[in-house]
Amino acid sequence: MPARAKDANPNLALYNLRDAAGETQQDVADGLNRLGTGRRKSLAVTANQVSRWERGITFPSALYRQLLAEHFGVSVQDLGLTRQRVTPQQRDSPESDSGGFAIYQDLESHPHAEKSQEEWRAVRRKLNAHRVQLAREAARLYDAEQRVGNSGLIAPPEWLPSTPIELTQFSIGLAPEETAPLVIGTEDASAGVRPLAWDGRRHQRYSLALRDVEQPRLFENRLAWHLAGVDWSQPDRALTFTTGTYFGGVDVSEALAHEMAMYHVAGDGSGILPASWRNLNFRRLVGDPFTPSRRPTAPSTDTLTLRVDDDGVCFVLHNRAAGNVAVAGGMLHIMPAGVFQPSSVLPAAQVADFDLWRNMMREYSEEFLGSAEHGGEGEPADYSAEPLASFDRAYAAGGVRVFCLGVALDALTLWGEILTVAVFDGPTYDRLFANMVSANAEGTVVKTGRVRPTSALPFTRHTIEELTAGGRLAPAAAGCIQLAWKHRRTILGRG
Repeated sequence: MPARAKDANPNLALYNLRDAAGETQQDVADGLNRLGTGRRKSLAVTANQVSRWERGITFPSALYRQLLAEHFGVSVQDLGLTRQRVTPQQRDSPESDSGGFAIYQDLESHPHAEKSQEEWRAVRRKLNAHRVQLAREAARLYDAEQRVGNSGLIAPPEWLPSTPIELTQFSIGLAPEETAPLVIGTEDASAGVRPLAWDGRRHQRYSLALRDVEQPRLFENRLAWHLAGVDWSQPDRALTFTTGTYFGGVDVSEALAHEMAMYHVAGDGSGILPASWRNLNFRRLVGDPFTPSRRPTAPSTDTLTLRVDDDGVCFVLHNRAAGNVAVAGGMLHIMPAGVFQPSSVLPAAQVADFDLWRNMMREYSEEFLGSAEHGGEGEPADYSAEPLASFDRAYAAGGVRVFCLGVALDALTLWGEILTVAVFDGPTYDRLFANMVSANAEGTVVKTGRVRPTSALPFTRHTIEELTAGGRLAPAAAGCIQLAWKHRRTILGRG
């Protein structure tokens, strides 16, 4: 529980350790994040967080206490970390030896926190084991005409154009940010899906619970564009966005998914219960899912990559590792797929990266070639450098054509999905992805065949039906593949 500033007792020991090391609060934050990376934990400690620890406003968790001790080369006891509580008698007594504070040495968690967090983890396990089935069931909560086949996606008909549109045929724009979203995930209606923190108070946001309790390997807060509107009748501003953060989207989307799992997975985790609005208080609060500005609606660009030559058409799939990613772990997804966001917090990136193709290029570099991800705090992506420059040249030369199939929402999370198809001719694909990796930071590339394993899956009705029936295709993958098959003649240029 954060202390009130007037009740906080500054931690002079922690301040003195930092001062003696000649470090700023940002230096300490960076050091802890590096130590977390060494432990395969993706942390997001900030200078403000270090400041609050030093001022006694908040108390670091056990993990952060260990990392602080390691960073300064001292024992945990040397950090001077205690929880403080003020009693009225001590505040009013000028003779108190504690300077008005009753100081309690209490390094253990609140007695109910561990149970709350374990129950929360149990629901997360059910959620991740049944995401596909839960998404399909969640879609039944909405009108039949809004369901995208049996994929688990939903969309109003006007969000899916009657024929695929090439990226060069429409533009995107920024919407005026006149009002803040009405639902952000901190409301009482979402309290039931946020576990207790170490101090016995509920985590304020779902993203903080994910960071502190589940600690996925790839999980950091970054700038992101949030979906504001979809209007294909306005090609100069077909898609509009506002600026936001990745965690802002997670706070709503994963809370919705968690709530669904709590009430729609059997107690033993063996099956899915029929969809019902009963107990879905947070989903009711969110209201109309197709008014994306009502909540922080973070979207991803989901790209079905097709390689085309005289022998046929094939595509690739990604097996997302549950321990590496916070969302959609354990599912099969199309490649590449990633949150629509700038490559850096620097203003130049926010201008240069507001482009769907550039977002896709960065994802190709990371997922197909294993390049390091632009972490969000460094220099913006350089599109004149390899491999991005080669992608751009191939696109300009017509070696790859990109179509948008429309925009939909994952029914389970109400996360935005910008569904696209990139069609590469065989020589261009082989040249650009000659060094394609078999595994990346988010998972592994799916391969089939025992004698000669290959990542090239035939783009055929049989393959699509088999994958859909398997129950592991992420909703965005299933919807994109099904729509691409429906419009195959257009996207493959076959009449």
